[in-house]
Amino acid sequence: MTTPLREAAISEQLARVLEMGERRAAQSGEPVLVSTTARVPFTDPAELFARAKAEERVFWEQPSERFSLVAIGAAARLTGHGDDRFSQVTAAWRGLMSRAVTDVVDPAPVAVPVCLGGFAFDPARLREPHWEGYPDALLTVPRFLFTSRGGSSWLTVSALANPGCDTRTTADAAADDLCRLLEGGVAVAGGGEWPGSEVAPADEAEADRWKEAVAAVVRDVRQGTIEKLVLARRLRARVLGPLEPAAVIRRLRAEYGGCTVFAFARGESCFLGAAPERLVRLDAGIVRADCLAGSTARSANEDEDQALGEALFADRKERHEHALVVRALRDALGPLCHSLSVPATPNLLSMPNVQHLHTPVVGAVNGERHVLELVERLHPTPATGGLPTRAALPLIRSYEKFDRGWYAGPVGWVDGRGGGEFVVAIRSALLGGNQALLYAGCGIVAGSDPEREYEESCLKLRPMLWALNGNQT
Repeated sequence: MTTPLREAAISEQLARVLEMGERRAAQSGEPVLVSTTARVPFTDPAELFARAKAEERVFWEQPSERFSLVAIGAAARLTGHGDDRFSQVTAAWRGLMSRAVTDVVDPAPVAVPVCLGGFAFDPARLREPHWEGYPDALLTVPRFLFTSRGGSSWLTVSALANPGCDTRTTADAAADDLCRLLEGGVAVAGGGEWPGSEVAPADEAEADRWKEAVAAVVRDVRQGTIEKLVLARRLRARVLGPLEPAAVIRRLRAEYGGCTVFAFARGESCFLGAAPERLVRLDAGIVRADCLAGSTARSANEDEDQALGEALFADRKERHEHALVVRALRDALGPLCHSLSVPATPNLLSMPNVQHLHTPVVGAVNGERHVLELVERLHPTPATGGLPTRAALPLIRSYEKFDRGWYAGPVGWVDGRGGGEFVVAIRSALLGGNQALLYAGCGIVAGSDPEREYEESCLKLRPMLWALNGNQT
């Protein structure tokens, strides 16, 4: 049974672990991460996200699983750069955890503390200004983490203890900020009422250039330069009124409950979306991943919808594209697993506006593995980059005239034991000021048709366009 939070109790719990951490920091000469976790009354995760006024906040929810994480503020940040960004943040997280002090009053569904964040799709790409604040790699240990599963919630409060730190002042300040957060009203902009967005009319010249690029890639594939390449498009939308990311989150979770709905807010910008594809999950030695490639539209007519799905299964080009993704995932995970289950044929994953060929993969890892080790092995998948990877990335840089930033990169969370989950950040948009940048990509193989690929890219842009359109249908 849950009880209301008491400011004094939170302050005492945090002060106790801070004192322990301060002593450990004095001995090691390095900062020590401390955290305390207890059960708290359930509050809607989107409401918590809307209330928070911190420069950094994260929303992560799998509505169909009734699981969510809401992270507010930062106790510590782990950053990485370049091709070694995964190993850099992995080493930093392991270092923090080797000295960490944790106090768990009521065990949460995840092994706390937790860090959340993401990775740029391509660290070699020249970064554009609107992606400032989203570096090659960033994992944040939140000051306040709310974990919810099945209608129950837990709060983890974290801080860094340094030699000689004032533990009482730090603990009291955290308790004060937490109480203001929980007792405050919901931000008006979070209620979901706003004028909507305006999408600039399709630029015919830009569309033609993109189709020409698709045709050029098809030639590359047929000449043996590349086996598959994913080309992305970027669409600008002008927001007509104040836009609180929580309002977009509410629309996405209502319509795309089978996806992972995520939002990473940093300052005045927010990268958010509803990702249908799990890159990898590691829990108690069991690894799960999704192969998602091959797409077609949906229809309101049941017979037509079924016919579209059957045509997708029968399409040689789509099945070939999907098989490339499955093969790459098996090759990446196989050496790390003593067993790996890969279905011989895909199933159909139906979303509100699109259906995909989907192959779920489950395995048991050999030895102790870290989820970021698996992320590094898998990213970028052929569903977002191409095959072979070494040839794909330079070609993407030459054909795409913009920075993907975190679009199509891994975003997710890591727990205190090295487990966690990451999704592929597609069906996403970057919000900033009165502008939203939307992204969508298509896999190009020998059988690709430029016009058909363009139509597919428009189909993939619809979820975020719908979510940004406010009260419009």
